[in-house]
Amino acid sequence: MKRRILMLLRSIAALFAAMTLLAPAAAALAEEEVYTLPIELRRDDLVNKQKNPFGLVRGYAYKATYNREYHDVYEDPTIRVEYQRVDHKDKATGEYNKYNLTYFYAFVTIGHASQLRTAPADPSKGFTGNSVKQVKQMAQMFDAVLAINGDFFSRGGLKEAKYCLRQGVVYRDSITDYLDMLLIDEEGDFHIYKAGPELAELNKEEIDGKKIINAFQFGPALVIDGEPVDDAYILDRAHAPSMSEPDLKNPRMCIAQIDKLHYFVLACWHGIDLAQLRDLVLSITPCQTLYVLDGGNSSQMIFLKSHINLNPGQNDRTISDMIWFASAYKD
Repeated sequence: MKRRILMLLRSIAALFAAMTLLAPAAAALAEEEVYTLPIELRRDDLVNKQKNPFGLVRGYAYKATYNREYHDVYEDPTIRVEYQRVDHKDKATGEYNKYNLTYFYAFVTIGHASQLRTAPADPSKGFTGNSVKQVKQMAQMFDAVLAINGDFFSRGGLKEAKYCLRQGVVYRDSITDYLDMLLIDEEGDFHIYKAGPELAELNKEEIDGKKIINAFQFGPALVIDGEPVDDAYILDRAHAPSMSEPDLKNPRMCIAQIDKLHYFVLACWHGIDLAQLRDLVLSITPCQTLYVLDGGNSSQMIFLKSHINLNPGQNDRTISDMIWFASAYKD
């Protein structure tokens, strides 16, 4: 009997020793391994779902849910998305928030810049033509962890065709000089340039030796280099295609970079003016850059393939493109 107990104790000791040796190795793998996705849109891979090199881990193996309606988290070794809903009226206290507004936001942290991506409605055509889909359909196609609408690249700047650079490829080189421009480089950093004729001369394919992967023209910019943009500029309809008056109750969408590979997106119902949108975001988080994307019924946020900002009675608009965050983890 004593011998059996001794053997059992030795086995337990050996097991703990093995766990002690393995733990640092596992931690090192999680810290040191870099997960990347190919930048280029490979049309044959995207059209054939079986070859799709992108996408969410099947079965959401790492998903952790706290409250599906108001607070949800997806996390795996390559990405973390934390989503939050805030109602215009607090159910517990009965108090209305400052803007009497229901809004939805998400913090996103990725392991590699290649996980911040864009996609067209029709992968077989790339970013050409006028194909449209709901963002939910596009998110399902690409297995996006989080997806939002882009700048509706196929509807050129509301006056003429605007600049279109997606996934490292320039599809249209014309400039709409009255719209602010957001450029995202190969390290995932945001660069914003205000509207003006100088945009035509700007090097839009490289900044400080870094390749530009995606470019957008909508806006306006709400924060540039950590500094809030003045109300007078934000509320000038000359370069604010989503209209800035508070009595126009359009939903809105914006995207921000907080820090390296750390981002924030926010969508809201009913509408506030763009200066208030800036102030709302800054009341939640500081950010280095903040940029407005297409609004109205184009404002669509999809988390784990579910539309989370659909206003009751609102119809999803079919649009041409989305911005999305991918898991790069291979189970």
